[in-house]
Order: sequence, then structure tokens, then C-alpha cells
Amino acid sequence: MSGTDPLLERLSRAAEAVTGDDQRATTFARGLILGALVGAAIAGSTIWQRRRQAGSASPAPVADEEGGRPSEES
Repeated sequence: MSGTDPLLERLSRAAEAVTGDDQRATTFARGLILGALVGAAIAGSTIWQRRRQAGSASPAPVADEEGGRPSEES
């Protein structure tokens, strides 16, 4: 695994230590770790995007039926 990130190398070694000599279990653990990291990156990106959009575009208040003060809607 030359040229890989030291974090990925450490996680790979941890997967091998946990699963022992079972190559299939080691491969599964590596895939599980990689999937968790990718999922966390996607979720973080989505949250970041939503926060940026919410800060730039505030919704206009909605007036009640009589045309008076804006109503409280969630």
C-alpha cells in the first residue's frame, strides 16, 4: 500500500489485527472502514451545503389571512 495516507494504513493494520488471519474478514473490515469514511464525508458535505444555503437565503415571513402581522410557521 505504498503512497497511501498514513491514516488509511493505520486503519488497515487495525482491521488486520482485529480479524487475524482471515483474509475475507480483513477485506470486509477494510471495506467497512472505507465505506464509513466516505459516508461521513458525504454527510458532512451535505450538512455544510445546507448550512451555507440557509444562511444566505432566509424565507420571507408569511402574512395571516387578514393581511396583518406575519404568522409564526415552522
